[in-house]
Amino acid sequence: MTTMTKTTKEQILEFYKASLQRSLDAYAKLEEKEWNKKTDDWTAKEHLAMMPATMQIETLPLTKQALAGEANHVQGFEKRSDMLPFREKSMRTLADKSPAELMQLLQSTFGEHIQMLEGLSEADLDKPAMSPSWGVPGTIRDLFFASYLFLPGQYQEIRKVNKKKLPHWIELSTPAQINYHMGRLFHYMPLILRSDKSADVECTYLFTMDGEGGGQWGIAIDHGKAVSQDGAPENHDVEIKTKPESWIDLSTGDLNPVTAVMPGPFNKVKLNGQMGLALKLSEFFSAEG
Repeated sequence: MTTMTKTTKEQILEFYKASLQRSLDAYAKLEEKEWNKKTDDWTAKEHLAMMPATMQIETLPLTKQALAGEANHVQGFEKRSDMLPFREKSMRTLADKSPAELMQLLQSTFGEHIQMLEGLSEADLDKPAMSPSWGVPGTIRDLFFASYLFLPGQYQEIRKVNKKKLPHWIELSTPAQINYHMGRLFHYMPLILRSDKSADVECTYLFTMDGEGGGQWGIAIDHGKAVSQDGAPENHDVEIKTKPESWIDLSTGDLNPVTAVMPGPFNKVKLNGQMGLALKLSEFFSAEG
């Protein structure tokens, strides 16, 4: 399988900066009462707090360690199963701050990461890196992809209870931004493959995203390892066909996967090939575990 086309430093900078600014502009529209609404077990403000907290305590140290050629180490986050409790604990260190203060921290912490990126070469970005949330080593480039993806991911969480004021992330994205976003999602998935769940699996997924900014991507699993590619693979075992907006809603829980695949007016996902493999997708690819 052909691997993903390498995204350049300038492309990463362009989309990373745009996503940060777009998040800040959107959050400035929310009032205090809207920040106190609960999206799940957390308030919208707590989701906001998790972003600068994670950047401060986890992402910036990991990036600096990788650039220095040091082994990754984040105290309290030693393995993938530590991720959720560690991030909640990190979030609590900032939870008493106001939304305005948190937005300032969001701008400064992510801004520091972006400034770090501006000083790197393409060769620097290809240096090896590791995160406790990954199942396999990646590169420094992947650390920046992860931070970029974190912004729209948390935006969608905050939007769950503020849909009247915050449009869907895809709704205000240009076709180029949509295509970049979907490509980063499918590039990132092999890093979080659960090798314990896929050790006996050999299969290829085709993801077809319809509409503006869409495209096709493939992911091949081979006994606990995975690679992704731009474009349709030569052969595949299952195709998952939907729109970028629906794919994001599936990943954030805004769209029920059972309802989404059922025939009828609410059908938003079409499956072709081995249905069982489609149903196992969330089991194979998870940042937890």
